[in-house]
Amino acid sequence: MRGRTYNPANSNWVSHLSIHYKMHHFLISRLTSRTPNLGVVFFTCRSLSVSNTNHHQGGSFTVSALINSCGLSPEMALKLSKKLQLKNPDGPNAVLDLLRNYGFSQTQLSSLVKKHPLVLFAKPEKTLLPKLKFFHSIGVSTSDLPRIFIINPSFLTKSLKNNIIPRYEIIRSLVRSDKEVVSALKNGAWYFHCCKGISNSVPNIEALRQLGLPQDSISLLVTNFANIAFMNHSRFVEAVETVKEMGFDPLESRFIVALQVLAKINKAMWKFKLEVFERWGWSRDICLLAFKKHPKCMLLSEKKIIKVLNFLVKDMGWPSEDIARCPWILDGSLGKTIIPRCTVVEILKSRGLIKRDLHLSSFLSIDEKRFLKRYVTQFQKNVPHLLDAYEGKCLERNMKGESTKGHNLMLMMMSE
Repeated sequence: MRGRTYNPANSNWVSHLSIHYKMHHFLISRLTSRTPNLGVVFFTCRSLSVSNTNHHQGGSFTVSALINSCGLSPEMALKLSKKLQLKNPDGPNAVLDLLRNYGFSQTQLSSLVKKHPLVLFAKPEKTLLPKLKFFHSIGVSTSDLPRIFIINPSFLTKSLKNNIIPRYEIIRSLVRSDKEVVSALKNGAWYFHCCKGISNSVPNIEALRQLGLPQDSISLLVTNFANIAFMNHSRFVEAVETVKEMGFDPLESRFIVALQVLAKINKAMWKFKLEVFERWGWSRDICLLAFKKHPKCMLLSEKKIIKVLNFLVKDMGWPSEDIARCPWILDGSLGKTIIPRCTVVEILKSRGLIKRDLHLSSFLSIDEKRFLKRYVTQFQKNVPHLLDAYEGKCLERNMKGESTKGHNLMLMMMSE
């Protein structure tokens, strides 16, 4: 096992897996058919028991060890000492030293012990080191490894040969490289714990391949939206069919983004979000147009939608339909982006320095650097307080001569 680089994509049987599922069923059976073997788990039943006769003495030592070695607070150490009895510090210190060598900081060790205190009873060389080496061999960095283990401590107790590697091989067959497997681990480590989710992933991805989705899109789903890739197969297929019916192109990555949204919200929530937008004059067709342009707009909270539309439509006077044509604007922070930029634009309009029929997307859809260059830097000689206005530092006396709307926006931004 040591020193080996795992790349099953180059092997014949993994290729056979993605086409005919035979190896998939074999791997899944390895995960589900085995009766749990208490010998595989590195914690014994007696490690969990604390006798009444030596509870005070053993408990005091345990509390001290948890505070000194793991950096826990006295309160947390006392709480965990009721579940543990450390007879000497050698074992726990060996575990902690090994984890430190693989990138765990003191804070991360504390988090891991709080979440999974029995890790202190692990056998470093026999059970921990092979797993750490395996994850390192597939490209998990020492900076990412602690985060992955803290999110999913079950990696510490699962069998490397019978559980972790088979799950890795299934996920590896769905993506293009170990690097993408690592991305999937970083963004959805918890879902590797669910055997049913792993078993759903192969038919889910096969359904997408049958639709002609490119590997780029499939990798995007597995690496960034593991919860969707591993979800119940029937629900997954239903969401895929809905995305198709809405007219999304399977060859575009937006198909995956729409799938992710529709898999998250149920029909009742979809209907509710439509009703929220309809209050602002959006017809069903306009709502669908906005969704097709920016699917994530349907994941915004009612409060967020109302707050942004209330400002842009009522305070700024922008037609609601204009916002539907660039719905990604709704994602922006009202206090940090939308109001400051609208303030600058209104000041420039009042001075006749830019055209009055400027479209929203021309200043709300660009990045910070481009906005500053296009609307602030080049006009600072004409309007010396423009940068202050943008940063919310402008005093009321500096607003003399500006439009009423620009003045009100300035006051609104300063109150945010």
